[in-house]
Amino acid sequence: MVEDVLDERKTQILRAIIADYVTSAEPVGSRRVVEVAHLDVSPATVRNEMAALEELGFISQPHTSAGRVPTSKGYRYLVDHLRPEDDPQPLDGERRELISEAISQARDVDELLTKATSALAQLTHLVALVVAPALEAATCKVVEVVSLGPRSVLVLLIADTGSVHKRIVELDIAISEADVDRVRVVLNEQVRGRRMGHVRDLIGGLAGGAPTELRPVLGAITAAIGSELGREAARQVFIGGSSSLATERSLDRGQLERVLELLEERETLVRAIDRGTAPVVGDESFVTIGEEHELADLHGTSLVGQRYDVLSAGSLGILGPIRMDYAAVLSAVRAVADELERGLSSMGEGR
Repeated sequence: MVEDVLDERKTQILRAIIADYVTSAEPVGSRRVVEVAHLDVSPATVRNEMAALEELGFISQPHTSAGRVPTSKGYRYLVDHLRPEDDPQPLDGERRELISEAISQARDVDELLTKATSALAQLTHLVALVVAPALEAATCKVVEVVSLGPRSVLVLLIADTGSVHKRIVELDIAISEADVDRVRVVLNEQVRGRRMGHVRDLIGGLAGGAPTELRPVLGAITAAIGSELGREAARQVFIGGSSSLATERSLDRGQLERVLELLEERETLVRAIDRGTAPVVGDESFVTIGEEHELADLHGTSLVGQRYDVLSAGSLGILGPIRMDYAAVLSAVRAVADELERGLSSMGEGR
């Protein structure tokens, strides 16, 4: 956290510069600061204070104009000293209700996460990222095996997070309805209530000690479920609002291209969001600004994120230019995280 070194006037001036630059993307001069901050001092006095802020590294002069722009250090200071009044348009009841209504209409976890991503992107007009809960830590709540024919069965696993995993398993030998029932009973006794990350090994262990006539079936189920869960174990990332970056003036073309390429690297995004090593704001939110990112490709951006936790943890966040309204973005992230937790909890209970 930036050391608390600014007096009240310098803090007012820094807040004014940041507020105006977020809106205009243009360097801010002393006369404009007087207007924005409603200061009862002359522009000359403000220029002296701005010179001090520049020396301290909170603002910089991008070229020969008299205007200044905030630095990453300046934004960090603002974030670490946010006040309730810094969000000029906190999420009202109507917008919260719209988020809740959109998310409550989801029929499954994937649709829920998709709707949460869309809501977050629409609220902020920035890139929204939602990382699905970790599958391995979830608990298997429902196990079902349904015969589809003499040589085919449907295996269905439902986690306590509400996520559904199903696979049609083709068999080398015919299996009777009675043996399908036996397999269902065995799986429910041994797999239900266990961690999803252990399911494949548990079923594989059952195959070795099962009656001879059930071993091929359990072996085929082990392979099919292992493939299904292995695919799902790679954390899913839902992305919305990528087009918002195209009009961002504070990112040069090279920075923009690198960020857009990074949005295709899902595993890298998961690590960036889950890491959350920047100073924490509030109980669970985090903000990573500019060069605080470990990834150099993100040095022109900021990431505002929060974990959500319903039986298994996931993350969501906003990726955008360093020049963003942090108070408003934090409000949106927290609101969507709250509704997402409620939706996942309800979905898990309803299974």
